[in-house]
Parts: sequence; C-alpha cells; structure tokens
Amino acid sequence: MTVRLDAREVARRRIHTEIRLAVKPGPLTLVYAKWLPGEHGPTGPLNSMIGLDIEANGERLSWSRDPLDMYALRIDVPHGVNHIEVSLESGLGTGGGTFTAAQTSSAQLAILSWNQFLLFPKGKDAERLSVDASVMVPADWTLVCALTSKRGTDGSYDLEAGSVARLIDSPVQMGLHAKLIEIAGAEPRPEIKHEISIMADSTAALDAPDDFVRGIGRLVAENGALFGARMYRRYTWLVSLSDHVAHFGLEHHESSDDRSDENALSAPNLRMDLAQLLGHEYAHSWNGKYRRPAGLLSADYQNPMDGSLLWVYEGMTEFWGDVLPTRAALISPEYFRDALADSAGVYAVEPGARWRPLADTAVGAQELFGAPGEWQSSRRGTDFYEASVFLWLDVDAELRTRSRGLASLDDFAKRFYAGASGAPQLKTYVERDVYDTLAAVVPGNWRVFVRRHLDTTGSEALLGALEHSGWRLTYSGEPNVSVETREQRKKIAARPWSIGLTLNRDGKILDVIEDRAAARAGAGPGMTIIAVNGEKFTVEVLDASISEAQALHRPIALLVENDGYYRSLAVEYYDGPRYPHLTRIEGIADTLAGVIAPRTN
Repeated sequence: MTVRLDAREVARRRIHTEIRLAVKPGPLTLVYAKWLPGEHGPTGPLNSMIGLDIEANGERLSWSRDPLDMYALRIDVPHGVNHIEVSLESGLGTGGGTFTAAQTSSAQLAILSWNQFLLFPKGKDAERLSVDASVMVPADWTLVCALTSKRGTDGSYDLEAGSVARLIDSPVQMGLHAKLIEIAGAEPRPEIKHEISIMADSTAALDAPDDFVRGIGRLVAENGALFGARMYRRYTWLVSLSDHVAHFGLEHHESSDDRSDENALSAPNLRMDLAQLLGHEYAHSWNGKYRRPAGLLSADYQNPMDGSLLWVYEGMTEFWGDVLPTRAALISPEYFRDALADSAGVYAVEPGARWRPLADTAVGAQELFGAPGEWQSSRRGTDFYEASVFLWLDVDAELRTRSRGLASLDDFAKRFYAGASGAPQLKTYVERDVYDTLAAVVPGNWRVFVRRHLDTTGSEALLGALEHSGWRLTYSGEPNVSVETREQRKKIAARPWSIGLTLNRDGKILDVIEDRAAARAGAGPGMTIIAVNGEKFTVEVLDASISEAQALHRPIALLVENDGYYRSLAVEYYDGPRYPHLTRIEGIADTLAGVIAPRTN
C-alpha cells in the first residue's frame, strides 16, 4: 500500500486520503478498522467517512457494503488490474464519541490516528501488509510521529516504511505552536532516545517547567529500573494541550497520545494530573503493547476483542502509572495518597459495586466506554482502571508479607516483562501466566487471592487492600486535593460523600448516590438546581448550605428544574462537608511507603 494523507484543511476538520493498493483480479473486500488496540471496543469512527471513490486503470469501480458488516466494502477487481486507487474523504468529529472518534483537532493543532484514514483487505494480517505513507500539513505547522520522517520539497512529510499495524500504532501530531524537548541523561544507552513533543493552542502553554522535564527524566529511569529492557527504539510523548479537543490518553508502542487542558503545565495540581497520564501511557509500552492478553489481538482489526484481562492490561498500568511518577517526584506522596483516597471513596459509596463485580466491568468495557454519565455510580463505569489499583496494592502487600519483606510487585514486573531491548515486540499471555509468575516470586494459590477482588461485590476487598498496606479510608471536612483537581479538570462539583450527588458548575445534576440524602429527597440525573435555600445556585452557595445545615440542623431547600417543571426538594443532611482521606493504622506496616519509594538516585 501507499497512503497519501492531505491534512491541509484539518482546521476545518476535513481530511483527504489517497490510497494505492496492490490487488489481484476477482472479488475483494476492503475493511475499515473496527476493533482498535487501546480502545478495547468496536470504536472505529465509521461515520467519519464522507466521500469514497475507487478506480482501476482510470475506470471507476462500483462498491457495495456488506449488509451484515458495516465495516466491509465489497468490490470486483477487473481482469488485468493489479492496483486500485482509493480516494477517501473524512470529516472529523466535533463532539461525542470516544477516543479517536471524539474531537481530535482545534484551529491550532490536531492528532490524527491512521485507523481513521485507511481501507485495506479483509483477512490480511496488518503486521504483514506493508505501507509507505506521507502527510501534507497546513503551512507553518510542524509534524511529529514515532515513525521517522523526512520533509519533502512539496512540504509533505514522508514517513519510514513499515507495516499497516505499525502505522496504525503511530499517530501523527501536528500544530502551529510546537516544542520538542529531548530528555537527556535518562538512559545510559545513547541509541535509545526519549522526547516530549508539546503542541498547544498558544505559545505560552508550551512552557514546561525545568523541574517537570527533569522529572520526566527520572520517570524514564524509574521505568527502566522496574522493567529492565525497553521494547522501543525511541519513545515520544505526544502531548497536546487544548481546551477544544477531547481529553484522554491512548497508548502506542513507541509513543503515546496524551491530551489535557491548555494550562496543564502552568497549574501545579494539573501538572501532577498530567504526570499521572504520561506515566500511565508510558507504562503501557511494556504492559499492553509488549505483553498483551491474547484475547485483545485482532489481526485485521475486525475480530471482536476479549476484555476479560483488562484488570491486568489497564489495572496494572494504572497502578504503575500512579506509582512510577511518584517515585520520580513528579507527583508528591501527599497527592498520591489523596488520589488513592479519592478512588477508594468513590467505590466505598458506589451502589453499582453492590451488584456488579469488578471482573464484569472488564468484560463489559466495550459498552461502558460509551455509556452515559447519568447513573454511572449505580451502573459502574470502567472500574477495571482505578479499582484494580487496589487489587495490585493488595498483591504487593501480600508478596511482602509472605516473603517477610524480601519480595514485592517489582519482582513480578521484572519477571513478567523481561525481554530484549530494541524494536517493538509482542508477547501474549493468558490469565494463568499471571498467577504462575506470581507463584514464581512467592509460592501460593494466587488465583484465589486475585479472584476475590474480581468476583465479589461490595467494597470490602478494596478497602481491605488499603488496610493491608497500613492505611484506612476516613472522611473529614478538609478538601481532598485530588478531588479538587478532578473538579477543576472536568468542571464539576463532586459531593457524593455528603449530600450524595455530582453536578456541573451550572447546577445540572450528573449523577446521584441512590441511598444518600439528595436521592431520598427526589433528586435525579438531568435535573438542574436553580436555587439553594432561596438563593441563586452556585457551587459556593451549595457548599455554604451544607455547612449551615450542620450548624442549624435544618434541611437544605433545593429548587430544581426538570424538563421545564419546577419542584422544591428538602434534603435532610446534617453532617457537613465530607471528603475522603487516608489515615495511618498504628501497628500495621506501612507498605505503601515502600511502594512509592524511589528505586534510582
């Protein structure tokens, strides 16, 4: 294949792609990528296709869609034809959707994922299908990609040749405001490079503090100390800072697509939140890209994926994505503990955990990623991320206990991710391999220990993991910094631990905790709080009313609007502001301190 992507109109969210594909005469089915690595579901944005023309020897070929498979297009290749030319028009989304189907560009920058702009033969292993790709970008824009590139005389970027799978694993980042920072001195082998490519909606947003850059160097060193080998030739964080693109992270073997707020580098708490994202996606180079559950393979991106082991793929990555930036001093120990308390507090009150086991959130990932925010606490979300952190924290504490402090989860990582440094590799595993590796570190029936977290309902196992590590979940009126950061980023107010609801800054209720005071009073998702105790709603007014109710023991009066109808609710809550925190348990070893202690100088 050859692929020529014209992104010069990306600011108006339109992309033109020319594909030349070697073929043989006869029936041919072309497919658009459906099941995507890292997205864990059939999320290929098929509706972004807004124009298609297929030709052979200058003659237009007719095509038809498979009526049972929307991602498959059928054509007949005439006799004597050995190449077809595909002209594909794509319109990028401006809202809705998940991952690469969400908004991916602003007027100043764009992140383009190759799965959106390719058609290729059905049934072909994308690792064995070669491709030569180039990209045209807007004037004065810069392009960065994990694949090496060379600027042509016409302004296009020619990328190194490789397979379709590697191309799809190598998104391109482009923008007007760009800075490329090489991370020096973090890797003793000079042939392995590390860099951060920052693109933003303004020049000011590119300013990365020196201590942050040094921290990334320490992160590289800490990952090296943990995993040993590096299964990449060069690693690039593609950091896009914009308030106009969807915010998420997506892992790739030699790069990661990391998107956050425009001011993520200038605000200290947002900078720690960004460090968690960068740490998570970087750890994926080992856990997810190199070692991958066999069920998450789909050679031509059409076969359904089995998410049963996402508690390893994503859950363990979430664990290391929090721990390693803390070891690297990108995140303070206090923030790390507040983030743990934030997650533990969510699961402690979440009604969904009482009926739906953690394992089912992994199996149901393909539906949960696109589920609405309303009733998430009762449904459960993609809990195999944060809830699995406590599973692995528990495993670490148990390894230390059984070995009398001689072994930890670090020892599991050294064995499980062992390999040879160099070009990207893939080594699959099944669930039994996880238990066998744990038993090789410290003997025992690890399946029983782990499945207790996965298959039981309620929060007992999760909170027990904290206590096993020497800490207990408690509540007080003192704000939690991680909660504050989450509120700042998502523009919400999270009050599940007091009156029992989460709302946006305009008063719209996003979710309720079903057995808490607001729900008992009649509040539900979709309602909007107009006034609190007769005063126009603001978050500050609501918080003042929570404190006042504690002092006066008087219900909080909410005036809510629901589809044009108004109603008064009396919320009987008198315990004041309430936020989650971790408190040390005297007499139990603080293994949490050992988990986050640096391993390098």
